[in-house]
Amino acid sequence: MRVSSNTQYLTGTYGLQKQQSQLGRLQEQLSLLKRVVRPSDDPVASSQVVNIMQAQSRNTQFLENAKNVELRLAVPEATLRKGSEVIQNIKTLAVQAGNGGLTTEDRRMLQTSLREQVKELVGLANTTDANGDYLFSGTKTQTKPFELTVNSGIAIQYNGDYGQLDVQVSTGRDLSITDPGGVIFGVTSAIPTPVPAPVPPAVADPNATTPGSELWQAVRRLDEILSAQQVAVPSDPATAVYPTYDDSLAMVLDSFDAGLEQLLQVEAKIGARMKEAESLQTVGEDINVQYAANISNLQDLDVPQAISDFQLAQTALEASQKTYQQISKLSLFNFI
Repeated sequence: MRVSSNTQYLTGTYGLQKQQSQLGRLQEQLSLLKRVVRPSDDPVASSQVVNIMQAQSRNTQFLENAKNVELRLAVPEATLRKGSEVIQNIKTLAVQAGNGGLTTEDRRMLQTSLREQVKELVGLANTTDANGDYLFSGTKTQTKPFELTVNSGIAIQYNGDYGQLDVQVSTGRDLSITDPGGVIFGVTSAIPTPVPAPVPPAVADPNATTPGSELWQAVRRLDEILSAQQVAVPSDPATAVYPTYDDSLAMVLDSFDAGLEQLLQVEAKIGARMKEAESLQTVGEDINVQYAANISNLQDLDVPQAISDFQLAQTALEASQKTYQQISKLSLFNFI
């Protein structure tokens, strides 16, 4: 069979181009230290790498969310810890108020101290974060949660809602970063409205409490009895409709215990969430390491083998170039 010079030329050129392409691909792999540079290098591995990288991206976002949750919860936890100390201080004032030797002036001084402590406690309940959002307003983060009015008595009212802001920290798991102040401290200091309403001369019991609002109601009641408001006085029959000082003080102490327990329960829940967020970070970091290892196994280059292949391809290309050069010089005209 005769082979034309043109056919020889095309065949040789194609072979050289193919070898050059193979050498270029090996050089690219070595420069990037990756076996799979483009999908065509290994379609199956390339598809698996894409899926793993997507999962890794989601996990990284969850990891970042868990870190943010832990940081966000650190402020309310510290705030509630300080709040529990203030409640203990207020309870100490209530214990001091039980001293039968106190004069009217002594009780007035206790009342002054009480009001300052209450202002501090309400200030803690109205704490904001670095962004100016209120910590204990539920989802109404721009609404001041508690309104304190101090005149002849103490009035406290909750203005937030009972929702919670959640952050997703893993697939199917959200952690709350806010807690409603109404659940932590209580809703109101007002006397609960009795049903049915009392018939005069009977009055609503100033020692009555509403479950969940005992703390604020105890604050209001302690302030009242220290100034002899709505307290039975033996020398004044008109005050017989009210509880005695001792009974009121006993109610105040019990209510402070209930309010403190309520706050500590929420503080414990926040601590548990912080612990879970910390654990999720550890798990997330371990998962990311595993994802990175899987990606490496799929696309990283076997460098010694690649260097050997490169040298072999380079030698083959040089040999082909020399052979092609010699063959291309052959012609019948050289023998005429």
